[in-house]
Amino acid sequence: MTLTDIRLGRNEVLNQCSGLVRDGHRLMTMFAEEGEPRVVNMLFRKGADVTRLSYMLGSSAVPVSGVVPNAMPFERLMSEMSGVRFDDGPREPLVYRRIGDGYPLQKTPYSREYEARIPIPRNRTVGEDVFEIPVGPVHAGIIEPGHFRFSVAGEPVIELNPTLGYTHRGIEKLLEKPASFDDSRLVERISGDTCVANCIAYSEVMESSCEIPERARLIRVILAEMERLYNHIGGVSGVCTDTAFCVPSAVGGGIQEKVLRMNMGLTNHRLLMNSVVPGGVRRDIPDRRLKELDDFLIAIKFEIEDLAEMMESPGLMDRMETTGTLRRDKAEGIGAVGPVARASGIVSDVRKELPYETYGDLGLSVVSDTSGDVHGRTMVRLGEMTESLSLIHQCIQSMEPGETRVRPSVEDGFHVSVVEAPRGELVHSVSIRDGRIWRYNVRDPSFVNWFGMCHAVPGNVVPDFPVINKSFGLSYSGNDL
Repeated sequence: MTLTDIRLGRNEVLNQCSGLVRDGHRLMTMFAEEGEPRVVNMLFRKGADVTRLSYMLGSSAVPVSGVVPNAMPFERLMSEMSGVRFDDGPREPLVYRRIGDGYPLQKTPYSREYEARIPIPRNRTVGEDVFEIPVGPVHAGIIEPGHFRFSVAGEPVIELNPTLGYTHRGIEKLLEKPASFDDSRLVERISGDTCVANCIAYSEVMESSCEIPERARLIRVILAEMERLYNHIGGVSGVCTDTAFCVPSAVGGGIQEKVLRMNMGLTNHRLLMNSVVPGGVRRDIPDRRLKELDDFLIAIKFEIEDLAEMMESPGLMDRMETTGTLRRDKAEGIGAVGPVARASGIVSDVRKELPYETYGDLGLSVVSDTSGDVHGRTMVRLGEMTESLSLIHQCIQSMEPGETRVRPSVEDGFHVSVVEAPRGELVHSVSIRDGRIWRYNVRDPSFVNWFGMCHAVPGNVVPDFPVINKSFGLSYSGNDL
């Protein structure tokens, strides 16, 4: 990864942002950093080139959302979490808290008295025979809380606005500790089904001044692909469940359970927690176990192919095709990432463009589609399962005896790590001062992909919402840091 650090004056910000966007760069994350003076950081990426733009905040921030459309959610979050004011006026709350004299990421003591839940605003679409349907935040099922407000005219949806933030935990503030402290147990709970990806990103920024053993890097890739495998199988099975195709749903659930049991045998945890740590991995995986894993994946490959064949049912195809379409221009507008973006024709994968760990030495094909609908997102996930099986096999064949953990070290300064989580591009950024984490920022893929729902759901009927939602496969807790 090539990191270019550019410090700007306020009058240069908009021109620099416009130039990067015209050159094909995409805004990955944007956040404010406390201090004297306060600083705004913006990270753009084009392939393997990452550019950090930063400028002194002063009394207000430059509104870049006018030239970088997907910057608006970041500006809204900065307004709430960091107390940032913008030159063109206030921003609508994103986590739906009212801040008094303080804000959650301030360095001085913060009191919960500053905040209160504010009413969820009504949708903008109004008129005769237009009705609103509020759904959530409590749902029927074991899922996290989130509010969805539909505007409908009969069955067709005219507008959808999701409201999240109910599980906001203040993780970024909790990570402000000495850099020598291993906080991987907290990081992997940012989103429980993405613990490996989050720990790899966290570890990479906290071990940037040391060399990680080859065997540890290979094991990390194996664990990351096992995590991707069970996530994608769960997503595909969920689409079948929400379309009432019970047989492929049950088959997919059975495959996922086998993968989770194999995870248990590899790491003593079904979701692979407590495995990746700064400096390597917590424990080695014996060669005997790796051989069992290789044999297991051969059998799973045939089961996945059978599942894909079952899903060619005309009835299921009718429910998936043209349902919940996210057009490419809309996907680019929100900065969509991962399978959601690749299903809309955006061929981008961090493992290929910005290789980390041992991905640069492995053969990987980026799976994509152009339909942007439920079927496209499902087919991308099915294709990525096959790629994951291949990557794990390549890692096992490349494995040599050696160390699996060293003492991590990191220097003062700004560090960034970008990895491909199951849901897409995951960004961890950290600013370290005097050996202590001064500011830690996490941009989960769900943070940008949630806005794709606002474009994909309108035009469909209300009963299609569950299957569209499942095809996006988003995380509430990953969004609600």
